[in-house]
Amino acid sequence: MKIKFLSMVALAVMSVVSLQAQIKEGYILYDMKIEGLPPEQAAMMGDMETKVTFKNGKSLTEVNSMMFSQQMAADEIGMTMLMEQMGNKIAVKQTKAELEKEEAKMKDKSPDPKIEYINETKTIAGYECKKAIITSVDKDKKENKVEMWYCEKFENPNKEGRGRGQNIMKGLKGVPFEYSSSMGTMKIKMVAKEVSIDPVADSKFVLSTEGYKMMTMDEIKAMQGGK
Repeated sequence: MKIKFLSMVALAVMSVVSLQAQIKEGYILYDMKIEGLPPEQAAMMGDMETKVTFKNGKSLTEVNSMMFSQQMAADEIGMTMLMEQMGNKIAVKQTKAELEKEEAKMKDKSPDPKIEYINETKTIAGYECKKAIITSVDKDKKENKVEMWYCEKFENPNKEGRGRGQNIMKGLKGVPFEYSSSMGTMKIKMVAKEVSIDPVADSKFVLSTEGYKMMTMDEIKAMQGGK
Protein backbone atom coordinates (compact mmCIF):
# COMPACT_ATOMS: atom_id res chain seq x y z
CA MET A 1 0.00 0.00 0.00
CA LYS A 2 1.38 3.41 -0.96
CA ILE A 3 1.80 6.54 1.11
CA LYS A 4 -0.98 8.05 -1.03
CA PHE A 5 -3.56 6.01 0.90
CA LEU A 6 -2.12 7.20 4.20
CA SER A 7 -2.48 10.83 3.08
CA MET A 8 -6.15 10.25 2.12
CA VAL A 9 -6.95 8.88 5.58
CA ALA A 10 -5.02 11.73 7.19
CA LEU A 11 -7.15 14.33 5.42
CA ALA A 12 -10.36 12.51 6.28
CA VAL A 13 -9.53 12.34 9.96
CA MET A 14 -8.90 16.10 10.12
CA SER A 15 -12.62 16.67 10.38
CA VAL A 16 -12.50 15.65 14.05
CA VAL A 17 -9.22 17.32 14.95
CA SER A 18 -8.96 20.36 17.28
CA LEU A 19 -11.65 18.93 19.53
CA GLN A 20 -12.52 20.87 22.66
CA ALA A 21 -15.86 21.31 24.35
CA GLN A 22 -18.00 22.44 27.25
CA ILE A 23 -16.48 19.30 28.74
CA LYS A 24 -12.97 20.66 28.29
CA GLU A 25 -10.75 17.68 29.11
CA GLY A 26 -10.69 13.98 28.19
CA TYR A 27 -10.92 11.94 25.00
CA ILE A 28 -13.29 10.39 22.47
CA LEU A 29 -12.41 7.02 20.93
CA TYR A 30 -13.88 6.22 17.50
CA ASP A 31 -14.21 3.00 15.53
CA MET A 32 -13.01 3.70 12.00
CA LYS A 33 -14.11 1.46 9.13
CA ILE A 34 -13.08 1.74 5.47
CA GLU A 35 -15.19 0.32 2.66
CA GLY A 36 -14.12 0.03 -0.97
CA LEU A 37 -10.62 -1.37 -0.47
CA PRO A 38 -9.48 -4.51 -2.33
CA PRO A 39 -10.03 -7.56 -0.08
CA GLU A 40 -6.32 -8.20 0.45
CA GLN A 41 -5.72 -4.60 1.54
CA ALA A 42 -8.76 -4.64 3.81
CA ALA A 43 -7.41 -7.77 5.53
CA MET A 44 -4.00 -6.15 5.98
CA MET A 45 -5.50 -3.00 7.50
CA GLY A 46 -7.38 -4.87 10.21
CA ASP A 47 -9.37 -2.99 12.84
CA MET A 48 -8.81 0.77 13.00
CA GLU A 49 -9.39 3.31 15.75
CA THR A 50 -9.21 7.09 16.01
CA LYS A 51 -8.66 8.66 19.43
CA VAL A 52 -9.13 12.41 19.98
CA THR A 53 -7.68 13.71 23.25
CA PHE A 54 -8.50 17.31 24.23
CA LYS A 55 -7.68 19.83 26.94
CA ASN A 56 -8.45 23.56 27.06
CA GLY A 57 -8.07 24.22 23.34
CA LYS A 58 -5.35 21.65 22.69
CA SER A 59 -6.01 18.37 20.89
CA LEU A 60 -4.24 15.19 19.83
CA THR A 61 -5.76 12.92 17.19
CA GLU A 62 -4.30 9.41 16.89
CA VAL A 63 -5.12 6.86 14.18
CA ASN A 64 -3.88 3.29 14.52
CA SER A 65 -4.06 0.16 12.36
CA MET A 66 -1.82 -2.79 11.55
CA MET A 67 -0.47 -0.93 8.47
CA PHE A 68 0.12 2.63 9.67
CA SER A 69 -0.16 5.12 12.49
CA GLN A 70 -0.81 8.85 12.59
CA GLN A 71 -0.68 11.54 15.28
CA MET A 72 -1.85 15.12 14.92
CA ALA A 73 -1.46 17.74 17.65
CA ALA A 74 -3.17 21.13 17.33
CA ASP A 75 -3.52 24.27 19.44
CA GLU A 76 -3.88 28.04 19.00
CA ILE A 77 -0.33 28.25 17.60
CA GLY A 78 -0.63 25.69 14.80
CA MET A 79 -0.48 21.95 14.21
CA THR A 80 2.03 19.08 13.95
CA MET A 81 1.22 15.81 12.16
CA LEU A 82 3.28 12.60 12.23
CA MET A 83 2.59 9.69 9.86
CA GLU A 84 4.31 6.29 9.71
CA GLN A 85 3.70 3.50 7.20
CA MET A 86 5.87 0.53 6.29
CA GLY A 87 9.01 2.23 7.53
CA ASN A 88 8.21 5.64 5.97
CA LYS A 89 8.01 8.40 8.57
CA ILE A 90 6.63 11.80 7.51
CA ALA A 91 6.04 14.96 9.53
CA VAL A 92 4.06 18.11 8.64
CA LYS A 93 4.00 21.35 10.63
CA GLN A 94 1.80 24.39 9.98
CA THR A 95 1.66 27.66 11.86
CA LYS A 96 -1.56 29.51 12.58
CA ALA A 97 -0.73 31.96 9.76
CA GLU A 98 -0.23 29.11 7.28
CA LEU A 99 -3.52 27.53 8.29
CA GLU A 100 -5.33 30.84 7.84
CA LYS A 101 -3.74 31.29 4.41
CA GLU A 102 -4.92 27.83 3.37
CA GLU A 103 -8.40 28.65 4.66
CA ALA A 104 -8.52 31.78 2.49
CA LYS A 105 -7.69 29.70 -0.60
CA MET A 106 -10.41 27.18 0.20
CA LYS A 107 -13.09 29.88 0.46
CA ASP A 108 -12.71 30.55 -3.26
CA LYS A 109 -13.22 26.89 -4.18
CA SER A 110 -16.47 25.90 -2.51
CA PRO A 111 -19.45 27.57 -0.78
CA ASP A 112 -20.36 26.99 2.84
CA PRO A 113 -22.16 23.70 3.55
CA LYS A 114 -25.90 23.67 4.16
CA ILE A 115 -27.07 21.99 7.37
CA GLU A 116 -30.52 20.48 7.81
CA TYR A 117 -31.27 19.54 11.43
CA ILE A 118 -33.49 16.47 11.74
CA ASN A 119 -35.76 15.78 14.70
CA GLU A 120 -34.21 12.41 15.51
CA THR A 121 -31.96 11.29 18.36
CA LYS A 122 -30.00 8.21 19.33
CA THR A 123 -27.49 7.30 22.02
CA ILE A 124 -23.85 6.86 20.99
CA ALA A 125 -21.16 5.98 23.55
CA GLY A 126 -23.58 6.90 26.33
CA TYR A 127 -24.39 10.39 24.99
CA GLU A 128 -27.57 11.61 23.33
CA CYS A 129 -26.83 12.65 19.76
CA LYS A 130 -28.95 14.49 17.20
CA LYS A 131 -29.12 13.99 13.45
CA ALA A 132 -28.10 16.44 10.73
CA ILE A 133 -27.83 16.22 6.95
CA ILE A 134 -24.93 18.29 5.66
CA THR A 135 -24.83 19.20 1.97
CA SER A 136 -21.60 20.51 0.49
CA VAL A 137 -20.39 21.33 -3.02
CA ASP A 138 -16.82 20.48 -4.03
CA LYS A 139 -14.52 22.39 -6.39
CA ASP A 140 -15.96 20.40 -9.34
CA LYS A 141 -19.49 21.59 -8.42
CA LYS A 142 -20.44 18.08 -7.31
CA GLU A 143 -22.99 17.96 -4.47
CA ASN A 144 -22.25 15.69 -1.52
CA LYS A 145 -24.60 14.79 1.34
CA VAL A 146 -23.37 13.52 4.71
CA GLU A 147 -25.59 12.07 7.44
CA MET A 148 -24.06 13.08 10.75
CA TRP A 149 -24.94 12.40 14.37
CA TYR A 150 -23.58 15.13 16.66
CA CYS A 151 -23.54 15.73 20.42
CA GLU A 152 -24.44 19.19 21.71
CA LYS A 153 -22.80 18.55 25.08
CA PHE A 154 -19.53 19.11 23.24
CA GLU A 155 -19.18 22.59 21.78
CA ASN A 156 -18.00 22.72 18.17
CA PRO A 157 -14.69 24.66 18.33
CA ASN A 158 -14.53 24.93 14.56
CA LYS A 159 -17.80 26.64 13.68
CA GLU A 160 -15.81 28.69 11.16
CA GLY A 161 -14.78 25.51 9.29
CA ARG A 162 -11.10 26.40 9.30
CA GLY A 163 -8.48 24.04 7.89
CA ARG A 164 -8.34 21.35 5.24
CA GLY A 165 -11.10 18.78 5.54
CA GLN A 166 -12.98 20.78 8.15
CA ASN A 167 -15.41 22.82 6.05
CA ILE A 168 -18.04 20.18 6.81
CA MET A 169 -17.88 21.28 10.47
CA LYS A 170 -18.78 24.90 9.68
CA GLY A 171 -21.85 25.99 11.63
CA LEU A 172 -22.51 22.58 13.23
CA LYS A 173 -24.12 22.88 16.68
CA GLY A 174 -22.01 20.14 18.28
CA VAL A 175 -19.21 17.59 17.78
CA PRO A 176 -19.62 14.61 15.41
CA PHE A 177 -20.07 11.25 17.13
CA GLU A 178 -20.95 9.31 13.95
CA TYR A 179 -20.64 10.06 10.24
CA SER A 180 -19.39 8.72 6.92
CA SER A 181 -17.33 10.44 4.24
CA SER A 182 -16.46 9.34 0.71
CA MET A 183 -13.08 9.70 -0.96
CA GLY A 184 -13.20 8.36 -4.49
CA THR A 185 -14.19 4.70 -4.32
CA MET A 186 -13.56 4.57 -0.56
CA LYS A 187 -16.05 5.26 2.21
CA ILE A 188 -14.76 6.00 5.70
CA LYS A 189 -17.15 5.67 8.66
CA MET A 190 -16.41 7.04 12.14
CA VAL A 191 -18.43 6.00 15.22
CA ALA A 192 -17.63 7.08 18.78
CA LYS A 193 -17.47 4.10 21.13
CA GLU A 194 -15.86 5.45 24.31
CA VAL A 195 -15.72 8.84 26.04
CA SER A 196 -13.56 9.87 29.00
CA ILE A 197 -13.48 13.15 30.91
CA ASP A 198 -10.48 12.20 33.10
CA PRO A 199 -7.60 14.72 33.46
CA VAL A 200 -4.96 14.77 30.69
CA ALA A 201 -1.27 15.69 31.13
CA ASP A 202 -0.04 18.69 29.09
CA SER A 203 2.89 16.59 27.83
CA LYS A 204 0.39 14.48 25.86
CA PHE A 205 0.13 17.23 23.24
CA VAL A 206 3.88 17.64 22.58
CA LEU A 207 5.08 15.69 19.49
CA SER A 208 8.72 15.27 18.46
CA THR A 209 9.53 15.24 14.71
CA GLU A 210 12.96 13.65 15.27
CA GLY A 211 13.51 10.82 12.76
CA TYR A 212 10.70 12.00 10.46
CA LYS A 213 10.98 13.44 6.93
CA MET A 214 9.52 16.95 6.93
CA MET A 215 6.99 17.70 4.16
CA THR A 216 4.53 20.49 3.40
CA MET A 217 0.75 20.07 3.32
CA ASP A 218 0.85 20.83 -0.42
CA GLU A 219 3.20 17.88 -0.90
CA ILE A 220 0.85 15.65 1.09
CA LYS A 221 -2.04 16.83 -1.08
CA ALA A 222 0.01 16.09 -4.22
CA MET A 223 0.42 12.48 -3.08
CA GLN A 224 -3.37 12.30 -2.98
CA GLY A 225 -3.51 13.52 -6.57
CA GLY A 226 -4.80 17.00 -5.70
CA LYS A 227 -3.70 20.31 -7.11
